Amino acid sequence: MNMDRTIRVFIALVIGAACVWSSPGVSDAKIEMTGSALVSAQDVDFDTTSGALDEDFNFNDPRVNLYVNADVTDRVSVFTHFWIGNDWSNDNHTAGAPANGGINNKFVDAVSFVIGYVSIKDVFGLGLDLKIGNIEIPYGWEQAHHTHGADDRRNDFVTNSLLDINGYDPGVLLSGSFEARQNPISWEFGVFNGGVVNDGSPSGTSGQSRSNDDLALAVRAETRIDDRLSVQASYYQNDSTRDGDHDPLKIGSALFITSVSRAPGGGLAQNANLRGLTYIAGADGGGYDREMWEVSGKYDFDRGYLLAFWGNIDADSITVNAGREWNYYGLQGRYDLNEQSYLAARWNRLDLDYNFGVAGLDLGKPALWTVAAGYALADNARLKVEWSSFDEDGPHFGNLDGSAFSNGGSQDADALTVSLGVSF
Repeated sequence: MNMDRTIRVFIALVIGAACVWSSPGVSDAKIEMTGSALVSAQDVDFDTTSGALDEDFNFNDPRVNLYVNADVTDRVSVFTHFWIGNDWSNDNHTAGAPANGGINNKFVDAVSFVIGYVSIKDVFGLGLDLKIGNIEIPYGWEQAHHTHGADDRRNDFVTNSLLDINGYDPGVLLSGSFEARQNPISWEFGVFNGGVVNDGSPSGTSGQSRSNDDLALAVRAETRIDDRLSVQASYYQNDSTRDGDHDPLKIGSALFITSVSRAPGGGLAQNANLRGLTYIAGADGGGYDREMWEVSGKYDFDRGYLLAFWGNIDADSITVNAGREWNYYGLQGRYDLNEQSYLAARWNRLDLDYNFGVAGLDLGKPALWTVAAGYALADNARLKVEWSSFDEDGPHFGNLDGSAFSNGGSQDADALTVSLGVSF
């Protein structure tokens, strides 16, 4: 969303909330602003044979999240989230080379309207909550812990996981809970726009309108088995990308996208091996139908937690032999040394489940190891140090220079990151 539209949307939300706020019967309404700021420095060493690719990837510019929540009544509220920064590493769905060589030099281009919706509690007295607007897509365990490039409160690490599955899109979200065998099950179900058509029409021909089957669906449910063990399941489906849309559910951390998809010129390549993970256009109109699911289990103990997850990404295309299916899984945990400090570790792996039909071809199983330490300088300030290691597991996965399967180089990388995060 561009800045002019962001301002218009924000002003409309504020005016609308103010009008209702000043109306009789809503004198208890209030507006609350919270936020977080992060400054960090990262040094990445790419293990590659190509000098054009062997450059540090860093994000040491300050970044800020602003959250504005307006309680109009005890049941109706308006929520907005703004992201302010001067780099592109937070946005893992970028296609093509980023503007200005990867850094936005204009402050106005660095202010993003991320989320904005109206929330209604206990709709029609049924105990259900409703959200309408630009909403986070409810998929996967990490969605609730994604940093958005600055929110230090949500994540035990500085960076996100290997795939970092997250996204937001205009839509409607309904949530609630019910009892099952004395264990409450909370759930969310959303219907979303399904993405943005870059050329303005589904088929690439001007004057045609978008078809109604472009909508995306997402559902997530969570329950506790006992006081320590909780499980979660998610499902997502979107068939709009065959019409030229970019799927709103983004896949691939900044390190993963930069390392594997980086083109010889230094930008982001459209890597055909990654079809289904990143958007790939094609002569037939491009894209794919994407269907995804994930299950996870989290065990809490006195000084931390352990988490395991497993998921599947199935992307079918009308292009011959262009379908892709991926399995992904990982482990994560944290141990609190005391009230101020902790240690955390994370391991993720991506495992392909398709065959190019080329004898002896092994695309490998990319993996990401991360270890981190955190120290609370104050109740609202935290210092973190993190080391990550990306293993491409074979030179064929990258396909960086447009050759059949490999440029002969390795996209393995190690990264050291230090950050200071403050919430307010």
